[in-house]
Amino acid sequence: MAAFLLSREDDMLKPHWYLTDADWFGQLPDAPRLDDDEHAVIDQLAALLHGETHFDPAKTVAVTRVILLAVEHLGDTMTYAAGIHDLTELARLLCGLNLIQAHLTQTVQRIAEHVNGRTFTGLAHAPAAGVQALTDSLSTAGANGEMFAGHLKEAHLILRALTT
Repeated sequence: MAAFLLSREDDMLKPHWYLTDADWFGQLPDAPRLDDDEHAVIDQLAALLHGETHFDPAKTVAVTRVILLAVEHLGDTMTYAAGIHDLTELARLLCGLNLIQAHLTQTVQRIAEHVNGRTFTGLAHAPAAGVQALTDSLSTAGANGEMFAGHLKEAHLILRALTT
């Protein structure tokens, strides 16, 4: 089992071949720090999204929005400011992207399972062929997500070997 799974007991991520063995959360004490106000926002967001919070469509939309904002920021950073990051930061980024992709992959796979089981409201009476096509598409996306995460793992391991 990967080390980060042991440090994140509330995490729903399941161990799989495509996960790197690095503890991303364990790397945080050595990572660059935000100022106190910015860090407080991260802490508030973490408190909102973890623990015994309720689940509803509004929170799902909000979480998706936060993820999109964060990914847009990463894209801009790697487009316009890659040079301000050193290899340690690149290794941390690749490790984090592997973890993010693993979460996305497993989320898509769970969605496929729920579609196949007609768990979502409105699927109970949907045509079987349409439900099967949706399940197949999501299952393929999940399998491709595993490959994507596996390539991120490989890149992370190569970079670690280059920097040690």
